[in-house]
Amino acid sequence: MKLIMNFLLALFRLFPVKNIMLFESMSGFQDNSKALFEEMIVQKINEKYKMIWFVADPDMMENKGYPNVRFMKKTGVTRKSLRYLYYNCVAKYCFYTHEVLGYRTDDKQIRFFLTHGTPLKDSRGCFGPTENHTYILSTSDFAAELRATSLLGGTDKMQVLGFPRNDKMFREDTGTKEFLAQYEYKKLIVWLPTFKHIHNSDRVDFATDSDHDISLMSPEFFKMLNEKLAMTDTLLIIKFHPNQDLRFVSFYDLSHIVTLSNQEMLQGGIDLYALLGKSDALITDFSSVYFDYLLLNKPIGFELGDMSNYRTGRGFLVDEPLDYMPGNKIHDEALFLQFIDQTARNEDNYVIERAKLCVKMNHYHDNKSAKRILEFLELEGANV
Repeated sequence: MKLIMNFLLALFRLFPVKNIMLFESMSGFQDNSKALFEEMIVQKINEKYKMIWFVADPDMMENKGYPNVRFMKKTGVTRKSLRYLYYNCVAKYCFYTHEVLGYRTDDKQIRFFLTHGTPLKDSRGCFGPTENHTYILSTSDFAAELRATSLLGGTDKMQVLGFPRNDKMFREDTGTKEFLAQYEYKKLIVWLPTFKHIHNSDRVDFATDSDHDISLMSPEFFKMLNEKLAMTDTLLIIKFHPNQDLRFVSFYDLSHIVTLSNQEMLQGGIDLYALLGKSDALITDFSSVYFDYLLLNKPIGFELGDMSNYRTGRGFLVDEPLDYMPGNKIHDEALFLQFIDQTARNEDNYVIERAKLCVKMNHYHDNKSAKRILEFLELEGANV
């Protein structure tokens, strides 16, 4: 089988490049790839280029109705695999956040690694060679240094243009607006729990195992949390990691807590970054999403119940990660509830610290990152 695949690749690489664009994101039709794609649709670049999205379930995308856009299964067999190999050899542009697209060996194909964020966690050894990429996206010079460290190279390929997904925090999104219209609240907090990889894969992130994939995820705590949320008229939305195996997460039918899986967001047309844009505060841990959230300069609570365990496990790219966390440090249930109270009272002690870190992590403070990428690539219709 390997010999046949190598033969097909050698054959398809002889074909000339075509006006074809490929898109991919681990989380499906989401993230930087989706935001860049949507800007291309606005600028009608799909009138010149055939666009192909590789997703886990193409049937879910049938009603999207984008002209000259096709959704294909990310992995497949026989005929689908042949098409996958072919498109990866003849596409002129490839945009991806995780799985590298584009198999040409000449300089006629652009492979743009849009990334899944700026790494704070030590992700060295988790990626392939930087030679796979023509360009690597970043948000600032310092963020580019962190990314190059995680990739073990690629400094010369970094392009500081900003993340397209961040544009969504400053724009209206129909699906997200309709979703939020179901609820009444004075404050909205989004919680993005860490993905521990305990029950879900062979990858080891933590020094020791634990009973729960999510910190502070007990029925007793959730009962107290819901009471606090009700008292402060606050809605808490918990968005789980795309790879989280939800069989190991307990759900609760509570009045002021809403849980969302990646599939539910895709089905409901809910955009995570549009949701963050509507929120009043963020709760996270070591996830790079908070570097993006700095652009809003809204309160951030860092849920660090697993901090010491993570330090001795996977670790971080910086010597002292706490220096890069301008917000409440939540180590237990009481501090979690305190952050809810402070958000409800508009008590915010980290405005200046967040602003300083934002300048370091984000060169641009606007909603034009997708447009900058199109302008950089000199694609028709780009106009910043």
